[in-house]
Amino acid sequence: MHHPLSKMDINLLVAFDSLMTENGVTRAGRTLGITQAAMSNTLRRLREIFDDPLFIKKGHRMEPTARALELHQVVRNALYYAQRALAVNHFDPSQAQHTLRIGMVDYAATMLLTPLINLLAQQAPGIAIELIDTGGTDDVVFLEQGRVDLVLSRFQWVPVKVLLHRLFNISYVCIFRRDHPLVQEDGFTLDAMLAARYVHYYPRGMESTVVDESLAEMGYKRQVVARLNSFSTIPTMVADSDVMALVPSCTAVYLAQNMEIEWAKLPVRSAPLRIAMAWHPRTDRDPLNIWVREHVKQILNPDHMSPDVVVPDAL
Repeated sequence: MHHPLSKMDINLLVAFDSLMTENGVTRAGRTLGITQAAMSNTLRRLREIFDDPLFIKKGHRMEPTARALELHQVVRNALYYAQRALAVNHFDPSQAQHTLRIGMVDYAATMLLTPLINLLAQQAPGIAIELIDTGGTDDVVFLEQGRVDLVLSRFQWVPVKVLLHRLFNISYVCIFRRDHPLVQEDGFTLDAMLAARYVHYYPRGMESTVVDESLAEMGYKRQVVARLNSFSTIPTMVADSDVMALVPSCTAVYLAQNMEIEWAKLPVRSAPLRIAMAWHPRTDRDPLNIWVREHVKQILNPDHMSPDVVVPDAL
């Protein structure tokens, strides 16, 4: 009697994981460095082993079946532990080949992305970065599913099921075009704040900010005239009109250096945004993940940041 594993080759599991990630035979083959014909043959073998179509073609995408979705996390875990078993004690970043998938909020990307890319070019040229939109409320889910290696985001509370390292606290400030009529010699006052019209980016699952919560406690409310699903258009809208926006201070500092935009601290006190790095327990001892985490901590060390960017724990 044959053992169920006798038909299984670990390369088939690697291919299955790539198919789940890339949603296409050609793209998965390109990622693994094999031809489309070889990838198609691999998919045929997987279908025979699991007695399921696994993927159904819909347009240009390959949609996973319920069985494939059920298998994915199990296969991910199996590959992870296989890699750990085969890994040598000494991790050599210069030899690593990996696409590092990071869920990252805009204001973390502003400070991290350029120095991290420069670091990888010098020390780990085989590691590429892919930014994943985890959508604010899906950070932990994406880590659990193995869809990202790390998440750098706002964590106001410590979530269960993942490991967390607090990076820094950051404050919201207001950005506006130069010579804005509401900002006079006495600066950005509460009256100006309440009179202004705002555009704001709300990640999925978020309906307000810590600033709006503080204003509500005082009996006030901002006039948000446009709720956006992306941050990218906000700087241009602010620079070219009288709308204002509340953004993290690190983002404001960057924009003020590169655009016709000014920024001011808020005339109300609110809780800080607590920015942290999160990862799943299964990658806690993974050499590559450890190496990346340590360098992220160094790059985002609060002692190296401008005092305008980082705010104290207590306000």
